[in-house]
Amino acid sequence: MKSVRSILICLLIGTAPSVMAQQVGRTDTVLTKRGASTLITSGSPITTFQIGDGKNADYDYRIVDGNMAVVRAVSAAPKPTNLIVREGDNIHYMILTFRENADLAKLRYVLSKKPAAIAGVPENRHGDKDSGNKPQNTFRLPEEDDSAPLVGVDTVTVSDLAESFKKDSKVNHNYEVKVDGVSLGYAKAMTLSSLNYFCFHIRNKNKDPYEFVKATLIHKEKKDTAVLHTMPLLYKKGPATIDAHGEAQEVFVVPSRVFKKDDEIIIVLEPTENKPQLVLYVPASTLPKYMLTK
Repeated sequence: MKSVRSILICLLIGTAPSVMAQQVGRTDTVLTKRGASTLITSGSPITTFQIGDGKNADYDYRIVDGNMAVVRAVSAAPKPTNLIVREGDNIHYMILTFRENADLAKLRYVLSKKPAAIAGVPENRHGDKDSGNKPQNTFRLPEEDDSAPLVGVDTVTVSDLAESFKKDSKVNHNYEVKVDGVSLGYAKAMTLSSLNYFCFHIRNKNKDPYEFVKATLIHKEKKDTAVLHTMPLLYKKGPATIDAHGEAQEVFVVPSRVFKKDDEIIIVLEPTENKPQLVLYVPASTLPKYMLTK
C-alpha cells in the first residue's frame, strides 16, 4: 500500500508543473522597485492575489476597482517569492522579485485583456434628467492604453489631498446624467504633482444601495474621435457603495495629460449585474484653464 501511495505522489509531483504551465500566461516574472509601484491589470476581476504564503512582509499590495493591483516593496532587501493571481477563469503563477535599477516601463503588466471592441456611444449622451430613462445602448469600453506612463503614487499624501479636494464640491448641473434614480455629476478638477484629480458627485434616490464595480476615465480627442484613450486609475477616494437615498463625493486620480478645449472627458461607472451603466461626458473646456493647451 505504501508503494502505491509513493507512486501516486511521484506522479502528482511530476505532472504538477506541466498542468500549471498551461494556466500561466506570458508573464512569468513581476519586477518591483524601491520608490515606485508595480501595476498589474487584468480583463476580469481579481479574486485571488497571494504573495508567498500570504504572510509576506517584504511586499505590500492593494487591489483597485476589482481588476487592478498595485504592488510595492516595503522592506530594505525584499526576497524573491511566488505570486499567485486568479482573475476570472485564469490562474497565473509568477515570481515576484526586486530590482534596484528596474526601468519604470517594466513595472507594468497586463495579465489579460477584454476582447477588442469599438467604443460605443449611448443614444442619450447625458441621460434623461426628468424621467431617468436609461440609455438605449451600452458604452463599450476601449482597450486600456498600454502606452500611458507609469506614475508612482504616495497613497498617504494622495489620499489626504483627495479628501481635502472633495470638500465643498458642488455639482455642475449642466454636466450630470441620471439613470434609474441614480445621478452622476461633474464637480471639479485639478492638476497637482503630475496627477489629475477629478471630483464627481453620485446621488442615489432609490430605496436600495447603489454599487459600482469599476470606474473608467477616458480622454476623447476632437482631432481623432474614433480613438479613445483610457486614463489609468491610480487612486480612488470615496465609497463604491452609495446608501439608499444617500450621496457621496468621488475623487479619481489619474496621470496628468494634455487636454484641448474641444476634447472631452468621459467617465463610465459599471454597476453590479443587470444594472445600467452611468456614462457622463464632460467638455474639457469646463476644466481649469491651466489644464488646457491650445
